[in-house]
Amino acid sequence: MYRIGICDDDKELCAGLEEQIYQIAKELPMKADVEVWYSGESIVNDLQNGIQLDLIFLDIELIQENGISVGKFIRNEMEDINTHIVYISSKQTYAMQLFKVQPLDFLVKPVSSEQIREVLVRSLRQKQSLKSFFEYQKGSAVFRIPTRNIAYFMSMDKKIKLVTRDNEDEFYGKLKSIIEELPADFMMIHQSYIVNQLYVNEYSYDCVKMSDGTILSISKPYRKEIRGKIKQYRKAELYDEL
Repeated sequence: MYRIGICDDDKELCAGLEEQIYQIAKELPMKADVEVWYSGESIVNDLQNGIQLDLIFLDIELIQENGISVGKFIRNEMEDINTHIVYISSKQTYAMQLFKVQPLDFLVKPVSSEQIREVLVRSLRQKQSLKSFFEYQKGSAVFRIPTRNIAYFMSMDKKIKLVTRDNEDEFYGKLKSIIEELPADFMMIHQSYIVNQLYVNEYSYDCVKMSDGTILSISKPYRKEIRGKIKQYRKAELYDEL
Protein backbone atom coordinates (compact mmCIF):
# COMPACT_ATOMS: atom_id res chain seq x y z
CA MET A 1 0.00 0.00 0.00
CA TYR A 2 1.37 3.43 -0.99
CA ARG A 3 0.62 5.90 1.79
CA ILE A 4 0.05 9.43 0.47
CA GLY A 5 -0.64 12.56 2.51
CA ILE A 6 -2.16 15.88 1.48
CA CYS A 7 -1.74 18.93 3.70
CA ASP A 8 -3.40 22.15 2.54
CA ASP A 9 -5.81 24.58 4.22
CA ASP A 10 -7.89 24.75 1.02
CA LYS A 11 -10.44 21.97 1.56
CA GLU A 12 -11.71 22.14 -2.01
CA LEU A 13 -8.19 21.71 -3.36
CA CYS A 14 -7.60 18.76 -1.01
CA ALA A 15 -10.78 17.02 -2.15
CA GLY A 16 -9.89 17.50 -5.81
CA LEU A 17 -6.31 16.35 -5.35
CA GLU A 18 -7.40 13.28 -3.37
CA GLU A 19 -9.86 12.32 -6.10
CA GLN A 20 -7.21 12.74 -8.80
CA ILE A 21 -4.68 10.63 -6.90
CA TYR A 22 -7.13 7.75 -6.47
CA GLN A 23 -8.12 7.94 -10.15
CA ILE A 24 -4.50 7.93 -11.35
CA ALA A 25 -3.58 5.16 -8.89
CA LYS A 26 -6.20 2.92 -10.54
CA GLU A 27 -4.40 3.36 -13.85
CA LEU A 28 -0.91 2.93 -12.40
CA PRO A 29 0.42 -0.26 -10.83
CA MET A 30 -0.10 1.04 -7.30
CA LYS A 31 -2.52 0.71 -4.40
CA ALA A 32 -2.93 4.09 -2.74
CA ASP A 33 -4.19 5.12 0.69
CA VAL A 34 -4.66 8.90 0.96
CA GLU A 35 -4.95 10.91 4.19
CA VAL A 36 -5.74 14.63 4.37
CA TRP A 37 -4.72 17.34 6.85
CA TYR A 38 -5.75 21.01 6.80
CA SER A 39 -2.96 22.43 8.97
CA GLY A 40 0.74 21.98 9.55
CA GLU A 41 0.16 21.46 13.28
CA SER A 42 -2.16 18.51 12.71
CA ILE A 43 0.16 16.62 10.36
CA VAL A 44 3.17 17.26 12.63
CA ASN A 45 1.18 15.91 15.58
CA ASP A 46 0.22 12.73 13.69
CA LEU A 47 3.78 12.23 12.44
CA GLN A 48 5.00 12.47 16.03
CA ASN A 49 2.41 9.83 16.96
CA GLY A 50 3.73 7.35 14.43
CA ILE A 51 1.89 8.05 11.16
CA GLN A 52 4.16 7.01 8.27
CA LEU A 53 3.86 8.27 4.71
CA ASP A 54 5.57 7.46 1.44
CA LEU A 55 4.67 10.78 -0.20
CA ILE A 56 3.26 14.13 0.97
CA PHE A 57 1.70 16.88 -1.13
CA LEU A 58 2.45 19.82 1.14
CA ASP A 59 1.19 23.39 0.76
CA ILE A 60 3.82 26.01 1.55
CA GLU A 61 1.46 28.81 2.57
CA LEU A 62 -0.12 27.16 5.60
CA ILE A 63 -1.31 29.68 8.18
CA GLN A 64 0.73 28.84 11.30
CA GLU A 65 3.07 25.87 10.87
CA ASN A 66 3.90 26.47 7.21
CA GLY A 67 4.98 23.85 4.71
CA ILE A 68 8.66 24.72 4.92
CA SER A 69 8.74 24.27 8.70
CA VAL A 70 6.82 20.98 8.36
CA GLY A 71 9.40 19.80 5.82
CA LYS A 72 12.26 20.76 8.13
CA PHE A 73 10.53 18.92 10.98
CA ILE A 74 10.32 15.77 8.85
CA ARG A 75 13.95 15.97 7.75
CA ASN A 76 15.59 17.31 10.92
CA GLU A 77 13.45 16.34 13.93
CA MET A 78 12.13 13.05 12.57
CA GLU A 79 15.43 12.38 10.75
CA ASP A 80 13.29 11.07 7.89
CA ILE A 81 14.97 11.26 4.48
CA ASN A 82 12.74 8.61 2.88
CA THR A 83 9.36 10.37 2.80
CA HIS A 84 8.97 12.16 -0.52
CA ILE A 85 7.80 15.76 -0.16
CA VAL A 86 6.08 17.51 -3.05
CA TYR A 87 5.49 21.19 -2.35
CA ILE A 88 2.49 22.95 -3.87
CA SER A 89 2.13 26.71 -3.94
CA SER A 90 0.52 29.60 -5.79
CA LYS A 91 3.95 31.29 -5.97
CA GLN A 92 7.25 30.37 -7.60
CA THR A 93 9.63 32.21 -5.25
CA TYR A 94 10.61 29.50 -2.73
CA ALA A 95 13.41 27.62 -4.48
CA MET A 96 16.28 28.55 -2.14
CA GLN A 97 14.20 28.02 1.03
CA LEU A 98 13.33 24.49 -0.12
CA PHE A 99 16.88 23.40 -0.93
CA LYS A 100 17.69 21.87 2.49
CA VAL A 101 14.35 20.04 2.65
CA GLN A 102 15.20 18.17 -0.58
CA PRO A 103 11.69 17.96 -2.01
CA LEU A 104 10.85 15.50 -4.76
CA ASP A 105 9.13 18.29 -6.70
CA PHE A 106 7.63 21.76 -6.55
CA LEU A 107 4.27 22.32 -8.25
CA VAL A 108 2.57 25.67 -8.87
CA LYS A 109 -1.21 25.83 -8.43
CA PRO A 110 -3.41 24.92 -10.19
CA VAL A 111 -1.90 21.44 -10.35
CA SER A 112 -2.75 19.33 -13.39
CA SER A 113 -3.51 15.60 -13.50
CA GLU A 114 -0.47 15.08 -15.71
CA GLN A 115 1.78 16.70 -13.08
CA ILE A 116 0.31 14.46 -10.37
CA ARG A 117 0.78 11.40 -12.55
CA GLU A 118 4.41 12.27 -13.26
CA VAL A 119 5.09 12.79 -9.54
CA LEU A 120 3.48 9.47 -8.58
CA VAL A 121 5.43 7.58 -11.24
CA ARG A 122 8.72 9.16 -10.19
CA SER A 123 8.05 8.57 -6.49
CA LEU A 124 7.20 4.92 -7.15
CA ARG A 125 10.33 4.40 -9.20
CA GLN A 126 12.60 5.92 -6.59
CA LYS A 127 10.98 3.93 -3.79
CA GLN A 128 11.36 0.72 -5.77
CA SER A 129 15.07 1.29 -6.15
CA LEU A 130 15.32 1.45 -2.34
CA LYS A 131 12.92 -1.38 -1.57
CA SER A 132 14.94 -3.78 -3.65
CA PHE A 133 14.91 -7.01 -1.65
CA PHE A 134 12.42 -9.84 -1.10
CA GLU A 135 12.72 -11.99 2.03
CA TYR A 136 11.39 -15.51 2.54
CA GLN A 137 11.86 -18.18 5.17
CA LYS A 138 12.72 -21.87 4.94
CA GLY A 139 12.77 -23.54 8.34
CA SER A 140 14.77 -21.29 10.63
CA ALA A 141 16.73 -19.68 7.79
CA VAL A 142 15.74 -16.35 6.22
CA PHE A 143 16.81 -15.63 2.65
CA ARG A 144 17.09 -12.14 1.15
CA ILE A 145 17.19 -11.72 -2.61
CA PRO A 146 17.26 -8.58 -4.84
CA THR A 147 13.85 -8.14 -6.48
CA ARG A 148 15.56 -7.17 -9.74
CA ASN A 149 16.84 -10.77 -9.95
CA ILE A 150 13.38 -12.35 -9.57
CA ALA A 151 11.65 -13.38 -12.82
CA TYR A 152 8.44 -14.89 -11.45
CA PHE A 153 6.66 -16.73 -8.63
CA MET A 154 4.56 -19.86 -9.18
CA SER A 155 2.13 -21.31 -6.65
CA MET A 156 2.23 -25.10 -6.30
CA ASP A 157 -0.29 -26.29 -3.72
CA LYS A 158 1.02 -24.79 -0.45
CA LYS A 159 4.51 -24.10 -1.82
CA ILE A 160 5.81 -21.18 -3.84
CA LYS A 161 8.35 -21.72 -6.59
CA LEU A 162 10.63 -18.69 -6.94
CA VAL A 163 12.46 -18.39 -10.29
CA THR A 164 15.37 -15.96 -10.61
CA ARG A 165 17.59 -15.21 -13.55
CA ASP A 166 20.16 -17.67 -12.16
CA ASN A 167 18.31 -20.43 -10.29
CA GLU A 168 15.13 -21.61 -8.54
CA ASP A 169 13.98 -22.16 -4.97
CA GLU A 170 10.84 -23.22 -3.08
CA PHE A 171 9.25 -22.10 0.17
CA TYR A 172 5.86 -22.14 1.88
CA GLY A 173 3.67 -19.10 1.34
CA LYS A 174 0.72 -17.46 -0.42
CA LEU A 175 0.92 -15.38 -3.58
CA LYS A 176 -1.66 -12.86 -2.38
CA SER A 177 0.57 -12.04 0.60
CA ILE A 178 3.72 -11.93 -1.53
CA ILE A 179 2.35 -9.45 -4.08
CA GLU A 180 1.80 -6.91 -1.27
CA GLU A 181 5.55 -6.93 -0.54
CA LEU A 182 6.73 -6.46 -4.12
CA PRO A 183 7.41 -3.26 -6.10
CA ALA A 184 5.18 -2.19 -8.96
CA ASP A 185 7.20 -4.01 -11.64
CA PHE A 186 5.48 -7.20 -10.48
CA MET A 187 2.01 -8.25 -11.69
CA MET A 188 -0.30 -11.03 -10.58
CA ILE A 189 -1.52 -12.50 -13.88
CA HIS A 190 -3.18 -15.63 -12.49
CA GLN A 191 -4.02 -16.96 -9.04
CA SER A 192 -0.92 -19.13 -9.48
CA TYR A 193 1.56 -16.67 -11.08
CA ILE A 194 3.27 -13.39 -10.28
CA VAL A 195 5.65 -12.08 -12.95
CA ASN A 196 8.29 -9.37 -13.04
CA GLN A 197 7.68 -7.24 -16.13
CA LEU A 198 11.43 -6.86 -16.56
CA TYR A 199 11.61 -10.55 -17.52
CA VAL A 200 8.58 -10.70 -19.82
CA ASN A 201 9.73 -11.04 -23.43
CA GLU A 202 6.33 -11.22 -25.07
CA TYR A 203 2.71 -10.40 -24.18
CA SER A 204 -0.39 -11.82 -25.82
CA TYR A 205 -4.08 -11.75 -24.94
CA ASP A 206 -4.02 -14.80 -22.68
CA CYS A 207 -0.37 -15.50 -21.83
CA VAL A 208 3.13 -14.11 -21.37
CA LYS A 209 6.44 -15.54 -22.50
CA MET A 210 9.20 -15.14 -19.95
CA SER A 211 12.89 -14.59 -20.72
CA ASP A 212 13.68 -18.24 -19.92
CA GLY A 213 11.10 -19.37 -22.50
CA THR A 214 8.42 -20.32 -19.98
CA ILE A 215 4.88 -19.50 -21.08
CA LEU A 216 2.47 -18.52 -18.30
CA SER A 217 -1.27 -18.06 -18.70
CA ILE A 218 -3.10 -14.83 -17.94
CA SER A 219 -6.41 -15.86 -16.42
CA LYS A 220 -9.57 -14.15 -17.68
CA PRO A 221 -10.29 -12.06 -14.53
CA TYR A 222 -6.84 -10.42 -14.79
CA ARG A 223 -6.68 -9.67 -18.54
CA LYS A 224 -8.16 -6.17 -18.56
CA GLU A 225 -6.15 -5.09 -15.52
CA ILE A 226 -2.93 -6.52 -17.00
CA ARG A 227 -3.39 -4.65 -20.29
CA GLY A 228 -3.79 -1.40 -18.33
CA LYS A 229 -0.72 -2.09 -16.19
CA ILE A 230 1.42 -2.88 -19.23
CA LYS A 231 0.36 0.39 -20.83
CA GLN A 232 1.20 2.40 -17.70
CA TYR A 233 4.46 0.51 -17.14
CA ARG A 234 5.61 1.53 -20.60
CA LYS A 235 4.63 5.14 -19.86
CA ALA A 236 6.64 4.97 -16.63
CA GLU A 237 9.68 3.75 -18.58
CA LEU A 238 9.34 6.79 -20.85
CA TYR A 239 9.23 9.10 -17.82
CA ASP A 240 12.44 7.51 -16.49
CA GLU A 241 14.17 8.26 -19.79
CA LEU A 242 13.27 11.97 -19.68
